[in-house]
Amino acid sequence: MTKRKNLIEKLGVHIEGKEQIAPLAARILATLILTGKQGTTFEALVCELGASKSTISTHLTTLQAASRITYYTKSGDRKKYFILIPDVMIHAMADMLKNWKCEQRLHLEIMEYKKEINESLPKDSDEIFDLEFHTDYLEFLNQASASIEKLQKKLTEKNTNN
Repeated sequence: MTKRKNLIEKLGVHIEGKEQIAPLAARILATLILTGKQGTTFEALVCELGASKSTISTHLTTLQAASRITYYTKSGDRKKYFILIPDVMIHAMADMLKNWKCEQRLHLEIMEYKKEINESLPKDSDEIFDLEFHTDYLEFLNQASASIEKLQKKLTEKNTNN
């Protein structure tokens, strides 16, 4: 197996599990990630992935409907060149940040509840909640969110300038 095919397979398996999409759809995304801005044609996908035309077509339609991929054409060329939606990573980061903010709010609420319970218990009680995990996890989420926001801003600025 060539290095490219091996990487498409590895990345495809990762995307499939992470995003809960069909194996071939994940491999199409992996192929487009490795192809870059020039994109790839329907025929090239059929050949490279070894799937039937109808199956490739179905997954391309599904990925387009999900706003994961798009295509462009070249003047005088009847082929479509499929590419990833340019700001798909920015949207994925926004979703990740939204989920993390929700988790932060939940952990803060859980911590407040546990603090109230702790205050009502005798100081030597075995039932006192240890709040260290929540504190550490909230700190992690704050640091991770700040890093993702920084990367998201950088990608947004780069896309705006291109």
